[in-house]
Amino acid sequence: MRICIIGKFPPIQGGVSARTYWTAHDLAARGHEVHVITNAKEARPPFRMHMRRQDWKRCEGVYEPQEPSGTSGSVRVHWTDPVDNSQFYIPMASAFVSKLAATAARVHSEHPFDVIYSHYLEPYGVAGHLVADIARVPHVVRMAGSDAGRLWRHPQLEALYDHVLRSAAIVITTGVVAGRAIKRGVHPERVASVGAFKLPEDLFRPDGLALDLVALRREVETDPDMRDMMWGGFTGDRPYFGVYGKLGETKGSFALLAAIERLKREGLAVGLVAMAHGWPALENKFRARAEELDVVDRILQIPFLPHWRVAEFLRSCLAVCCLEQDFPIVFHAPVVAREVLTCGSCLVGSTEVIRKLPGHERLPDGYGCVAIEDVQEVAALSARLAAIVRDPKPIASVAARGRAFARALQPDAAACGRLEQLLRTAVRRRAPRRPAPAIAADHQAENARFPITQLATETLELPRHPTDASADLVDQPIDLARARMVLSAAESALAGGDTSQRSVAAAIRLEIAIAEAEEREVARPALARDPLFRLRSHRWAIADGDLSALVPVRDPQLRLLTVDVTALVEDAIAPNGPMRVPRSRRVAAFAAADGERRDPLFISERTARILELSDGTRTAQEIAVQIAPQNRRAGLRRALRGIEELFVAGLLSFAERRFDGAETGWVDRRKSA
Repeated sequence: MRICIIGKFPPIQGGVSARTYWTAHDLAARGHEVHVITNAKEARPPFRMHMRRQDWKRCEGVYEPQEPSGTSGSVRVHWTDPVDNSQFYIPMASAFVSKLAATAARVHSEHPFDVIYSHYLEPYGVAGHLVADIARVPHVVRMAGSDAGRLWRHPQLEALYDHVLRSAAIVITTGVVAGRAIKRGVHPERVASVGAFKLPEDLFRPDGLALDLVALRREVETDPDMRDMMWGGFTGDRPYFGVYGKLGETKGSFALLAAIERLKREGLAVGLVAMAHGWPALENKFRARAEELDVVDRILQIPFLPHWRVAEFLRSCLAVCCLEQDFPIVFHAPVVAREVLTCGSCLVGSTEVIRKLPGHERLPDGYGCVAIEDVQEVAALSARLAAIVRDPKPIASVAARGRAFARALQPDAAACGRLEQLLRTAVRRRAPRRPAPAIAADHQAENARFPITQLATETLELPRHPTDASADLVDQPIDLARARMVLSAAESALAGGDTSQRSVAAAIRLEIAIAEAEEREVARPALARDPLFRLRSHRWAIADGDLSALVPVRDPQLRLLTVDVTALVEDAIAPNGPMRVPRSRRVAAFAAADGERRDPLFISERTARILELSDGTRTAQEIAVQIAPQNRRAGLRRALRGIEELFVAGLLSFAERRFDGAETGWVDRRKSA
């Protein structure tokens, strides 16, 4: 396909610019001819990147075919010109929409496009709409964060954006934004998502160049436009924390300054390098605050660097802070945290940011990251940072675990492949596949607990509803009481000679047993500990080898069951021969807490034994000795790995033990180091 992309691009700073850049080059690597139309050269400091000659060259590229029979791909960038006297009109402003649309129309006349793809509504989505109308080609429009959450709600912009979205072949968005688009007139079948963005692991990796601050200073000093973006007295002669992105109160910028001041007062030799800037008033406020706190000698602000150099910055830092908190656009999900983790750097993140990561429960504080509950509590924040400086040994272990977590997200991050499919769909003038019909939320929630029971209602002769003779059980949501009624019907059919109901009845018994365990002794909210804070240790994090001395404690909501599955596995039993599967299975069920339920798990006998022993009276090493066959070294290692995996999966927490053998009390790592 010949694809026109209209959007942010280097040297514009930010996540949308990064995503557009990687998307353009990924599509080109797939054999497409990509033309990028952008006003990026008109960006000025502070939101303009520092670009070297080799960085400008990376904006474009030619890609060889991935297969012998394939086609080569390419990225060509077409820049709008910065404002000059030839563009003068009153009141003066850069005519972004007109220049982007006219540039794209001119390129289309020379290289006819198959599809227009715009990312971010202003000015790119509006310009994309105009070009699509001029060229008579489909327009695929994508929203980000601030355009959907702020600009789209502006009364002088709303009507136009509604029209752009309603006119688009496909609108790429999710969640509440997708719901609002549909309410504003976008057909549901035209709304689609592309999934998570895949970071290039050839760049975001632990090994590679680290940023040379001295060399960077020399580069910047030769650029009069960027010279003022380098500020502060820190020279990089000691370890430093890093932070990058836009400045702001909701970004934790000023809390971080105050924390650095406390570290200086405590005599800790550490600095802060901030690849972070904001509008002039905010920039001046940040620098004035640093001067007021007397930490200018500990601070170095550097210009924004191109996306492909971000990893250099990350690798140079002791740890990297991502402290966004109380951000007004709730669905905003910055990619910074994933970049830090994928690069193998130690992430110090606000819980708000960390909880936006898929599967964040597998990244507990002190294990795969450092989680900050309240960024504005400067004493707690500085204590956590001070602990890292005083005890740097766990940094490498935490960073490695964080990277393993981030890489596990990558296989599902097939955004570009999905986008390619959507662009092809738009070219064929077809809407994306319609989503499955929605099911009532309460019905869906109940039946998710009793799927076999629900199926059985369709084949069994069921009694009428006990309180409504006109209602059939098959039409009712399944709860525990109705599941027992369905089981009674299945057992009656079995007693009447219907042997096909043997496995059905067994499956319903299993669902009922799990549901009873979930509802028995429902955990009080006080027992429902935050899954991010499951490591109760006086050390800020655990290094490799520390785990064996800690005390595993199983989740208080966990219920261990032993269920007879003979009737469920009869087909797997060889006639007159040994069983290929056990007659009983162990199940981990979870009591509900705060109205939320977790899915039950089939577990092995070995796992069940570890969970049974994890009652807070034994260390991981002591449990491993009981689990490992004959205490062999390899067996001990496997047992310890199994305990660690259960901790990561959220079935266990870890605590320290006092010398008298009792579990230590809760150490609130959110407020104390």
